[in-house]
Amino acid sequence: MRFAVLGVIEAYADERPVDLGHAVQQGVLAALLVDAGRVVSADQILERVWNDRLPHRAVDNLYTYISRLRRIEGVDIVRRQGGYVLDVVPDAVDLHRFRALLDEAYGLADAEAVVLLDEALGLWRGEPFGSLDTPWFAALRGRLVKERFAAWLHRNDIVLRRGGHAELIPDLLAATAESPRDERLAGQLMLALYRDGRQAESLSLYDRLRRRLAEEQGVDPSPPLQRLHLQVVSADAAIAAPVERTVPCQLPARPPVFVGRASELEALDGRSSGVVVIGGPGGVGKTSFVLRWAYDRLDRFPDGQLYLNLRGFDPTAAPLEPVVALRGFLDALQVPPERIPDDVDARSTLFRGLVARRRLLVVLDNARDEGQVRPLLPGGSECLVVVTSRSRLTGLVAAEQARPLRMPMLEVSEAAALLTHRIDRRGLADEAAVEELVRFTGGLPLALAVVAARAIAHPEIPLGALVAELRDEQGRLDALDAGDPASSVRAVTSWSYHGLSADAARLFRLLGVHSGPDIGLAAASALAGVTAVQVRPLLAELNRTHMVDEHEPGRFRSHDLLRAFAREQASEDEAHEALGRVLDHYLHTGFAAERRLSPHWPPIALAEPRAGAAPRAIATYDEAIAWFTAEHAAILAATELAVASGDFDTHAWQIPWTISTFLTRSGRWDQRAATQQIALDAAKRLGDRAAQAAALHLLGRVRSMAGDHAQALADLTGALTLYQEIGDLTGEATTHFSLGLASGGREDHETALNHAYRALELFRATEDRPWEAFSVSALGWYSARLGQDEPAIAYSSEALQLLRDVGDRDCEAHVLRTLGYVHHRRGEYVLAADYHALAGDLFHALGDTYSEAATADQLGDARHHAGDADAARQAWQRAEALLSDLGHPDAEAVRAKLTPPRN
Repeated sequence: MRFAVLGVIEAYADERPVDLGHAVQQGVLAALLVDAGRVVSADQILERVWNDRLPHRAVDNLYTYISRLRRIEGVDIVRRQGGYVLDVVPDAVDLHRFRALLDEAYGLADAEAVVLLDEALGLWRGEPFGSLDTPWFAALRGRLVKERFAAWLHRNDIVLRRGGHAELIPDLLAATAESPRDERLAGQLMLALYRDGRQAESLSLYDRLRRRLAEEQGVDPSPPLQRLHLQVVSADAAIAAPVERTVPCQLPARPPVFVGRASELEALDGRSSGVVVIGGPGGVGKTSFVLRWAYDRLDRFPDGQLYLNLRGFDPTAAPLEPVVALRGFLDALQVPPERIPDDVDARSTLFRGLVARRRLLVVLDNARDEGQVRPLLPGGSECLVVVTSRSRLTGLVAAEQARPLRMPMLEVSEAAALLTHRIDRRGLADEAAVEELVRFTGGLPLALAVVAARAIAHPEIPLGALVAELRDEQGRLDALDAGDPASSVRAVTSWSYHGLSADAARLFRLLGVHSGPDIGLAAASALAGVTAVQVRPLLAELNRTHMVDEHEPGRFRSHDLLRAFAREQASEDEAHEALGRVLDHYLHTGFAAERRLSPHWPPIALAEPRAGAAPRAIATYDEAIAWFTAEHAAILAATELAVASGDFDTHAWQIPWTISTFLTRSGRWDQRAATQQIALDAAKRLGDRAAQAAALHLLGRVRSMAGDHAQALADLTGALTLYQEIGDLTGEATTHFSLGLASGGREDHETALNHAYRALELFRATEDRPWEAFSVSALGWYSARLGQDEPAIAYSSEALQLLRDVGDRDCEAHVLRTLGYVHHRRGEYVLAADYHALAGDLFHALGDTYSEAATADQLGDARHHAGDADAARQAWQRAEALLSDLGHPDAEAVRAKLTPPRN
């Protein structure tokens, strides 16, 4: 049975309508449906259906109606102690389905949430409960209408965030005509009109609302609407339409030539979901096979393709940790950094939930073992996961029921066909030479590719001569003859390497020095010590001969065995010089980028870059974020390489300094902590007390963010001592500020206040206006936490003025939250709510999700005490959703506020 009350009251058995009798009988059923599965007393039913219009012998009438309803097939009304229970799954009642969908939607990412919201709103067919007009039904109808309206507004916000403003305008226009005083509705329409190129209409709408509010209520529009109005007037880029999101398409390029593998293709075709493990030795063509199969069947995966090289057998780097791999998938699925949890289990849970309903292909390439793969397996039954590995991964076959698929060497005929196709010579008739080449390469596709590249590069050389060259290197082909293809790649690569131009060969050697997952054009230029113009044709030559792969425009990577071979060819001196240049490139470019992200943080002193390092100029905040996003994995690898080399400890502490702000803002706190520990160790080896102080300071701050306040205080105290010993007043001042944060985190607000006072004294002595503003704001917060309301308001008001002078929105948001906190405690709930609303908007714009959630919780408290229950619930729902997304324990306390107390 399926029951519907969001409109006229109806029921369906196997989708056939059921006669429910006259209106009063339907009312009795509706009174039970509202509390489906729960006991409803006879008095409650009478009050709901008749109220003060009870008929003569009302209880007898009720029994009659219940008896009639029981005769309807599928209507199971059970007599229980205290009343009656309609025994039905709540999900079978559209009202409960509606609310369940809303509850689920509020906790999901936008793409998933809008689907559920559409389903929920689609359940409505008219006014709930039809013509039933008793006070109880009327009140419930009113609440449901408000819930529907709130859900519709929430959906509008999502659609606006995803660039769907045009589709909203007609409905928003109609809704504002009906509710001309609703400021949230007006704000949505203003934004939609502005993004649709109708700025004048957007401003006119605001002007009409402003005049209406002034004339009818004597008030101005709310601060958020006033701010939106200013943004529309100034055509602020912050409210421009977002770029439409697309499905992830992470597959590397389609292999241009592919032969054979008919039985393997057929076997993989037989799997539409689940897990397939493709095993075989390195270089056998597992990846090319999967990519060719996938590209020919993209229509099977309308929700996209995810790809990761897990580096399970990379001789130059450790296997990719599942927590890092999951970060890559969540980034590709456009999960905001602030929503991504730190630990692997939480990330895995989030990933499974996001893809549970999607039809995705997930390719996990070069897996090391089962433990590396299991956290990356998606939930649901719609995804197909293809794992390639040099191991058999029998644990996945046993526990996850994965289908094993072995990738053998190419048959002689297949290998010959592959070689012939790649060389593509007309009149190729030296079949004996082809057979010899196939034999010497052992049917290994990677080796065949290098042979073909050699033949293409030198078409004047007969194949017989190539065979002779291979034969001359018998010493390096012993492993191939023994059936181990890995060393044959070294042999084949060596003569392919010798066929490169001198400059390309030098670049290839130096690329082996670089240990990142890939390299950009500018970093490759630094490695070689030449300009980008000079390095482009060299990379093009390496790309043509398959020595590197341009997997995306301007970024290059190479097979792990080729890179291992390249490192062997570089002399110690040229490798050392190249490493110095590329480390200088990352250090100086990273420093320039960091200055855009955090211009007020005290800088460090850098040595001049080496000749040829060619650091980039970073002009804007967005350019800095883009550069760090593209390069951060390579920068982290470079940091480890600086340590491993033993000669670059200055880079080993300074490079982590440059990337620390980016790692914090992108939610990579674990990476920031790890790199600052590397920095501290390097600074100690150097005996550089200033460097140790800087590293300890940044390490203490990230530990405080992560909640390790005791260790944070120890680190920061150590940094403070060092700064005092070397006479660095700015370092001493900023460390006092950070010690205040760490002390506040431990609820020691008296100590925090003292640190903030000391920081303020030092910053005023050094005439540092931005940090003076930050310190005054901290005094306001710690005073508020100590119950000192008047000083808290005074400090916060002073801080707001200073912050607006220096233009720091982040600290401004925290000060507004402090003012909301103080006014709430003073019983000034409406004013407190206004401050919290302004702070929450700023935190949202800055991407500070935890602070936004905490502020929404406080906003709900203020609205609740001000008597606005609906607004309070909306704020708490927002807080609970954000905290749940972060996996934060505070979510439970907020959830309790949303749960009505039991009688």
